[in-house]
Amino acid sequence: MKTQKASITPLQFMFSITCFLRSSSLLSSFFAPISKTDSWLVVLIASVVCLPFLWAFIMLMKAFPGKNLIEINDAVFGRIAGKIISAIYLWFFLTLTSLNLRDLGGFVGKSIMLKTPQIVIITVFILLCAWAVSLGLDIVTRYSVVFVILSSIILVVTIAATSNHMRLSNFLPILRQPMKNIIQSTNIVSTIPFGELVIFLMIMPQVNIKPKKLGRYFLPGFFLGAFLITLVVARDIAILGNTITIFAQPSFETLRMVSFFEVLTHMEILFAILLIILFFFKISLLFYVSMLAMSYLFRLDSYKPLILPSAAIIVVYSLIIFKSKTKHLEVGRETAPFMWFIFEFLLPLLTLIIAYIRKLPQKEKDARSKEAASA
Repeated sequence: MKTQKASITPLQFMFSITCFLRSSSLLSSFFAPISKTDSWLVVLIASVVCLPFLWAFIMLMKAFPGKNLIEINDAVFGRIAGKIISAIYLWFFLTLTSLNLRDLGGFVGKSIMLKTPQIVIITVFILLCAWAVSLGLDIVTRYSVVFVILSSIILVVTIAATSNHMRLSNFLPILRQPMKNIIQSTNIVSTIPFGELVIFLMIMPQVNIKPKKLGRYFLPGFFLGAFLITLVVARDIAILGNTITIFAQPSFETLRMVSFFEVLTHMEILFAILLIILFFFKISLLFYVSMLAMSYLFRLDSYKPLILPSAAIIVVYSLIIFKSKTKHLEVGRETAPFMWFIFEFLLPLLTLIIAYIRKLPQKEKDARSKEAASA
């Protein structure tokens, strides 16, 4: 299957990274009960810890311009081993899609549509995402800038509106939690959601950008997303304090307290709408990446025939993947961070090392030079 032509701009790429991270607002429930009032610091530490691995992502993109993760696996590990690794990545992408769909269904079912069966919520939502995926990457990422700006404005407004409830004493003393809790929480944040940026290795060939300029857009997109997550967590801690550990959706509970100029009340509804929009972006992007990986893995000319059957599989998978929300939280805190570390950090780093040992980047560069000379 030939690599698809570039279809998104560098700014779409950058803000897609930011929007992808910003859509992970619900995931604070994974680490907040562990790091408690030090959670804001954990996000900052995780941002620094992830930098070497993000550098590996960027170096892979630069070493293999015009190739996505599936093609890179074939080039580095060979056809058979590459296909096995790519098949595991496909499972990883489908699992992320199903988990986020499950989170969306749980949030809407418990916060807004209390009497609507979860299967109805997630089925309608995945069909909407399937429609976006069928239109291509440009449509999926086109409004990422708008979503980031809108979510940032709402974040600033809610911080202002809840300022009278904030207590700086909630942050003190800093690092009051045991170091093992800080390390565990840092591992969770590093892999969920920062490490999930590995999915952008799949869409890199469709970004209209020169390889040497990758870092100028990838890293700012990451830092902006990490900064917004830090602000959200810090706001919730400033208001809820240690009680942040007892809420499954801290941000939703925080906005229940909003009363802005005695006019804007029940801001949690606005938050819910925004979160659904962000979930739409993230799930659509994960769904697109899954379909793209599947089409490359099976050498299909188009992923579109796979969309509806895969949507049905994702719905079923999202319903059976965990028996309860409690089990989901338990796996998210204790198991997933270690499993995800393999896909998000260990394998990309290993791929980069093997590629340079085999001098594949230089061979790629020589091959491109020959093609340019013959043209």
